[in-house]
Amino acid sequence: MRSLSMPRVFCCLLAALFFWMSATTARALPVTFDVLSGALAAASLPPTSPPADTPTDGISDDPTGKEAAAAEISGSRRPGVIDHLLQRPLPDAPAEHGGKAEISINYPSVGNNDIDADIRQWVTGIADAFEAHLDISVFGLPGLRDDDAGPAFELLGSYSVSWPSSAAVSITFEIWNYTGGAGNLDIMTLNYSLITGQRLGLVDLFEAPETALNLMSAWSRQELARRFSGGHLTQALKDGTAPLVENFSSLTLTPEGIRINFQPYQVAPGAAGAQKVDMPLEELLQARPLLALWNR
Repeated sequence: MRSLSMPRVFCCLLAALFFWMSATTARALPVTFDVLSGALAAASLPPTSPPADTPTDGISDDPTGKEAAAAEISGSRRPGVIDHLLQRPLPDAPAEHGGKAEISINYPSVGNNDIDADIRQWVTGIADAFEAHLDISVFGLPGLRDDDAGPAFELLGSYSVSWPSSAAVSITFEIWNYTGGAGNLDIMTLNYSLITGQRLGLVDLFEAPETALNLMSAWSRQELARRFSGGHLTQALKDGTAPLVENFSSLTLTPEGIRINFQPYQVAPGAAGAQKVDMPLEELLQARPLLALWNR
């Protein structure tokens, strides 16, 4: 079990920010995670309108139709997917930044205005929360990098895109943060309907979300027990796969069903890294999934 160090606190803040910004519905599920602190809540409040494109995230309007060519150059697997970079400070930033912190998060746009604005807002919120909670006073403490070795604080992000069907898109982010101790990884997902542009939470994916939690819990617990402990359940595995919203907050939609993403340390020792469990859609039918998202 890791101590509650600055990196761990930031992971908790990231997780809280992710839950707060998720799509909401009229139905509520029991949630056991802590309430956001006032400071983070203020930092993570979404703007009343989508933020304008700025040089800091590398986005610009493209009235000349160059995006199609950019899609090919960026290696996008699907036409219309463009890679963007939120970077702070910029390479030509003034010297007063001092190289103390660096944020570099790659993220996509998929050609839907509502979805693209939400992705950009979400990524910006992650970066803002990271900056707002940096403790610059720890510079010079033993064990931290020297100034000439690079920034002491880093937030790095990459992503992959999954298309379960022509009706939905799923974006899985790997967010790494370094704040003076060991680096930390968070696997975070954004799922969207390409029909409505809505971000989809658990209660949007399943008519019976509590049943879905129970099914995912049983399936992943069995799979991970075989993977790590010869079929035996460890306490960490029991806790990490309990049918709670926070344990199944990172779901990637795939053409075959879902991929459950578990954070490092959630279900196994840290050396094992983040764990992923694929679950066929047929195993979730009791939870009445929104089959149209899979073109079923």
